[in-house]
Amino acid sequence: MKKLLLMLCAVVMLGATACGDDKGGGSADGGGDETVVGLVAPQTGFAANYGPEAQQGIDMALAKLGKDSSVKIKIVTADEDVLDASKTLERVKKMVETDGAEIVLGPVFGSTQQAVAPYLSGRGLPWFSFLGAGKDLATKGSAFIWPGADSLTAGPLGTYAAEELGYKKIATLAPDYAYGHDTMDGAVKEFEAAGGKVAQQQWVPLGTTDMLQYATAMDTSVDALLMWLVPTDAAAFVREYRNLGIKVPLLMFQGVFDPTFQEVGEQLVGEIGLNEYNPDLDNAANNDFVAAYGDEFDGIPNQTTAFAYTVTNAIVSGLEKSDGEASLEALRKALDGLELDTVIGPASYNADGIASSNRTVVKAAKGADGRYVWEPVKTYEGIGAPK
Repeated sequence: MKKLLLMLCAVVMLGATACGDDKGGGSADGGGDETVVGLVAPQTGFAANYGPEAQQGIDMALAKLGKDSSVKIKIVTADEDVLDASKTLERVKKMVETDGAEIVLGPVFGSTQQAVAPYLSGRGLPWFSFLGAGKDLATKGSAFIWPGADSLTAGPLGTYAAEELGYKKIATLAPDYAYGHDTMDGAVKEFEAAGGKVAQQQWVPLGTTDMLQYATAMDTSVDALLMWLVPTDAAAFVREYRNLGIKVPLLMFQGVFDPTFQEVGEQLVGEIGLNEYNPDLDNAANNDFVAAYGDEFDGIPNQTTAFAYTVTNAIVSGLEKSDGEASLEALRKALDGLELDTVIGPASYNADGIASSNRTVVKAAKGADGRYVWEPVKTYEGIGAPK
């Protein structure tokens, strides 16, 4: 019954109140003032997986609160329209002005973030990205950015490619929107700083389904292709890439999330990636999270769920320290320098609300149990916040 209830929560649409169980899964009950947190993530369209996956993470974090917690949270949701940010903005306004959201969790996509940020900043409303954002949205606005600023988060992959793999020339492939440009530019900057050259860059418009055109246009004279696409697009590209018999190694920022990774893992064995999150990271917080997810959903959590869980925990920590004060000023003060024990290791937010956390270079492999995994190779610490 609990699993069914969480599934129903995951598809709640605009302005609806998320469901909860008797342990506080979707809202922390038990009396006292509630803080209303609004989740903004895609529930429909080509990226519709993000909303339900984020809801899973939120439910898991709130389930830990219990009835006696000093923090009481109510969740409301809005569908993020990835291709029409103006629609999302109207939904966010309703979420705030009608549904009473005091804190916003999301949106996911950079173009949507850019559209809603001025409204949220103008109202002084704190909002928490859980899959990155541009640093200006924090330094000049009201955002808290996890796991770090987009322009810095992929940098270690460029460094590793040049310094550890000895690559001299690469091509790149990424989505043609804010996050894609910021993350790829950060990786390229570090690769070039280490002496490398970029021979070709391809940008994929959001919503594109034909990946063959980008595979066939690939400059095969390079040492590697450094790429990031949303998981389903990445899988489609890899299939076309392999069908064409291209042997150029891949450098995959984020790798490919589960469950998509299990579908194309055989075609990725041996390739190098960089994870912000990896379910195989061996630390107590992640081990507990993965085990709890397996008990609840009978599977392996992906990055969206893990980071929605992580940021919800951070919001709770901030509210606990601020005695329930949900204002931007109070949460910035509460979270500044606060040590967080997260699924990717020790982390913290700075005074501007930008997180520093670990990044892990990984290699795709097939485990003894037949599951494809990203094996950790090297960890870069304290990535994400400007020095």
